[in-house]
Amino acid sequence: MEQVLRLLLVEDNPADARLIQEELREVPSVRFEVLHVMRLSQAERVVREAKLDAVLLDLSLPDGHGLGNISRLLQEAPAVPLVVLTGTDDEQLAVQAVHQGAQDYLVKGQVTGPLLVRALRYAIERKRAEEGLKREEAQKQTAIFREQFLAVLGHDLRNPLNAISGNAGLLLRYGGLTEPQRKAVNRISISSDRMARMINDLLDFTRARLGGGYPVSRARMNVHDVLRQVVEELEVAHPQRRFELSLSGNGWGDWDADRIAQAASNLVGNAVQYSPEDTVVSVSAHDEGEGICVQVHNLGLPIPAERLPHIFDPFVRGVEGTRNAARPGLGLGLYITHEIARAHGGTLRVTSTEADGTRFWMNLPRHSTIAPL
Repeated sequence: MEQVLRLLLVEDNPADARLIQEELREVPSVRFEVLHVMRLSQAERVVREAKLDAVLLDLSLPDGHGLGNISRLLQEAPAVPLVVLTGTDDEQLAVQAVHQGAQDYLVKGQVTGPLLVRALRYAIERKRAEEGLKREEAQKQTAIFREQFLAVLGHDLRNPLNAISGNAGLLLRYGGLTEPQRKAVNRISISSDRMARMINDLLDFTRARLGGGYPVSRARMNVHDVLRQVVEELEVAHPQRRFELSLSGNGWGDWDADRIAQAASNLVGNAVQYSPEDTVVSVSAHDEGEGICVQVHNLGLPIPAERLPHIFDPFVRGVEGTRNAARPGLGLGLYITHEIARAHGGTLRVTSTEADGTRFWMNLPRHSTIAPL
């Protein structure tokens, strides 16, 4: 099968350019699609816009001379394989050209078709190897950064926060505090709990974005039980709010109970946060196909249409101008919930209108068809 290579030839001498193209046409088994330009500025534009396999670059051009030509082209397209053309057989210049980023060096007048093909193939393979090594090194550095970042979040920040939260709890339970003191310590406790949730969200986000994925430990569980617990906890936290819980069908399946509780808590908590106090937050679950569908509904302001396609992106917040929109948070809750559903082989969807309010549907297959993370 004939190989096709797309080549940029940067050569201001028409005779040299013609000779090189003739040599390339004589090569069997390889067909070259040659783009020829005579100025470095033209070459800079082409490497930005065209998909190329390699570049043949003259070092002596009307608008560029010497090794600087290499730097200018590689600045525009650092991944393109580059073979230098020069009129002198200067070994020192060849070494310098390779140090600047070229893959090979050819002397005009000594160029034959087979030599050109060998040089170009070598340049392409060497560049691929270099890029592969760069990717491997980048992956190693990412892994190191991930471990360091997770260590900071998981230990250096969370441990002192646990001490603050634990001691605040002890003071509230046994401290014999005056009423002003009790209120102050209670604020400390609430704030430390909020910070702990933020740190946990950041840990989840970092694991997912830096390659760790969302680990799930599947076991037999009942979603109905989880939803009851989530609603009961929020009823205690928001005694002024009214919740409706409707459960039907079979709640059993193979899921990660902690992750499902986290997802449900995020959805119901958002519904409370972004809806008026005198409205009802509805939570339901029913059979759907081979799985279960969890639905959470609130009657708050609709999510703006331009924001809706990005609502599951990280750091996207809810509806501006609502009573609790300025409440501290990172904007990671829906992103994390979406990733939890996906880690179980499920989906998370949303609709939001003025007439119907906002509804989230989390569909979960009972028996996941994807491998555990």
